[in-house]
Amino acid sequence: MGQADKEIGVAGAPAWALALLRDARVGRLATADAGGRPLVVPVCYAFDGACCYSAVDAKPKSTRNLRRLKNIADNPEISLVVDVWDEDWSRLAWVIVEGRATVLASGAAFTRAIDLLAAKYPQYEGLPLDREAGAVIAVTPVRVLSWHATVRSPPEIRIEPAGADGAAEVLRAMQRGFEQYRGSLQPPSSALDETLDDVRAAMARGGAFVARDGPTVVGSARYQFRPGYTYAERVAVDPAYRGRGVGAALMRAIEDAARASGSPEVRIGVRASLPGNLHFYEDLGYRTLASSPHPRGPDFDMTLSKDVRSPTT
Repeated sequence: MGQADKEIGVAGAPAWALALLRDARVGRLATADAGGRPLVVPVCYAFDGACCYSAVDAKPKSTRNLRRLKNIADNPEISLVVDVWDEDWSRLAWVIVEGRATVLASGAAFTRAIDLLAAKYPQYEGLPLDREAGAVIAVTPVRVLSWHATVRSPPEIRIEPAGADGAAEVLRAMQRGFEQYRGSLQPPSSALDETLDDVRAAMARGGAFVARDGPTVVGSARYQFRPGYTYAERVAVDPAYRGRGVGAALMRAIEDAARASGSPEVRIGVRASLPGNLHFYEDLGYRTLASSPHPRGPDFDMTLSKDVRSPTT
């Protein structure tokens, strides 16, 4: 049915679990009072790679008297659960953080937590977090438990080169894959502004692959041959097909193309603000080569690299 992981602390947690913990929009926070009486509440939260932070929304005269805060004062041991639910049970997954909680009301850690939450949730623009009398629950993980359903790539999924006449399919697949970033990524992704002519010009400098489920294109990726390496770009998978190995298969196809051309290395650029994407490529054997400020806004461009001279299985 699935695969379970039991890890001690964040450092040992699998990459997919950390990506889910970073990207999930809602969690369930469990606390208990000194007598062991439990309380579970849904929370917005932010994860910075080491701790989870959840703010108590502004409630005049009552913010500091909430039961969850009283429970933490009596018993700092907590659990935070995030999960993926789908009627298709092959897509189920969950992560449980067991740790110790502290309540922050001021200081640098409090300010940073508020900034992280405001950056993750645009809704806080209309409901500003209280920086004067508010409170933030900071959770330091002690143990991370995780589980996901075992998913196998459907046998009908195949990776094919996209010829010059396939640029429109490549463009449409890229647009579907990048649509999730519209309005949420700062600076905005330039992928959503590309035209058919842009895609044709990019493919002329290397090529592209598409992933098909029967006749339907469910993913695409492009590559360019550059002096000393091959550059992979615009790797996109239809949201309904994620978690099935399609992105990894597209990257293997690019690596094979690089190897066949005599190129010793594949590089790819990833936004620092998309940790789930970073973990995905790290799992495929890519390592950070360089980092630089994004030229159009408050983000960093991470360049990852992989030696592809020897084929991997």
